[in-house]
Amino acid sequence: MKHRWLTLRRRLLRNRHFEAPFDTLLREDIPSPRTSFMDAEIVSLDIETTALDASRAEMLSVGWVLIRKGMVEMSTADSCVVRPSGDVGGSASVHGLTDTMVESGDDWKLVLGEIIEVLAGRVLLVHHAGLDKALLDRLCRRVYGQPLLVPVIDTLALEHRRLQGRHHIDEQQSLRLADLRQRYSLPRYDAHDCLVDAIATAELLIAMVAHNGGADRARLSSNSTSSAEITVAETSMPFALTSELTAS
Repeated sequence: MKHRWLTLRRRLLRNRHFEAPFDTLLREDIPSPRTSFMDAEIVSLDIETTALDASRAEMLSVGWVLIRKGMVEMSTADSCVVRPSGDVGGSASVHGLTDTMVESGDDWKLVLGEIIEVLAGRVLLVHHAGLDKALLDRLCRRVYGQPLLVPVIDTLALEHRRLQGRHHIDEQQSLRLADLRQRYSLPRYDAHDCLVDAIATAELLIAMVAHNGGADRARLSSNSTSSAEITVAETSMPFALTSELTAS
């Protein structure tokens, strides 16, 4: 969803009654497309789930950290373990979260509320919005009847579009978080820890901006032909700055 339509939909929904913190989220203005990267507050978030299918996956843990003034602000880092409705199944072999570890976790509705609170007035950053953002949309619909109406940056989509724009698409080239970090000369971290992955994604975005002109010249922008993009000097890096609605 383009910035203009996202803003309009949020304004229209302000006339309806929603429980906190969703009502607060709607009343907070989202960053203008002309906001510079240095001025934008971005919430880098990662979710470990019971499955890779957003239509049935449940949250098991969530981690997030803020990017402020173009830097990862570690004092804002936080994470939660989430209690699922069933067992973790085979997903434990991926993230290491066992039934015993998550049985004392927080209720997913409580954690969803915390995520919404931290996103008010900010941009969501994920690596692969098709899972994390789609899952949050589904959970928000269950509680509030609306998807999570926030602008989104997806580092996976960003890199894919950058390569596509330069006609360098290689179907064998991995866009996994760890592989992109290596491509941008970032250190390797242990994967599938929600907070570590949130920090890793934040660092990746900063490196991508630096690689394409630098944070001082980068700004969030949109035009009539694309969802949104970040423009650096004469180079355009398309951003998925969209609420990525799959249904109304």
